[in-house]
Amino acid sequence: WSYGTELFVNKVRGRLTGWVGYTLSWTWRQFPQLNGGEKYPAKYDRRHDLSIVATYEGSKKWKFGAVFVYATGNATSLPQRFYIINGVLTQEYSSINQYRLPAYHRLDVSATYTPQPKPGKRLQSYWVFSIYNLYSRANPYFIYFSQEGSPYNGTLKVQPKQVSLFPILPSVTWNFRF
Repeated sequence: WSYGTELFVNKVRGRLTGWVGYTLSWTWRQFPQLNGGEKYPAKYDRRHDLSIVATYEGSKKWKFGAVFVYATGNATSLPQRFYIINGVLTQEYSSINQYRLPAYHRLDVSATYTPQPKPGKRLQSYWVFSIYNLYSRANPYFIYFSQEGSPYNGTLKVQPKQVSLFPILPSVTWNFRF
């Protein structure tokens, strides 16, 4: 089950337009057979979710945009303890989704160039120059555990490792309308 509230503010007039959206919510799961029958946060429970979008029309040819996104990290289950049983590393978990990944946030920017259409031409084009994740935030996608050493000689080390996708990603596109 879920509950929460949302706020949305939109500006549609003038050279600077955009919107702000914010959600505060809780999403729970509960099953008699799991987690001792106690409720636990769903994987995609996002306590806070904020989006800010702005577009500025600099001239008839140039338009600039920015998008900022922030969200509470996903809930996940991480092991509390590790044991070696018959030479096999075994994990012990406490409760389901008891840990949160770090928050997700990024800033995307763009500039759109639209040349003046030539009279009598049906084909129009425009260029978009954009940068996804401008400050190259290493947003967590998931966590896994790396094992180094051997359980047989007491050198085994288990370390959490974060996997992140899409660092800073510039792009240029040439679009056509006809």
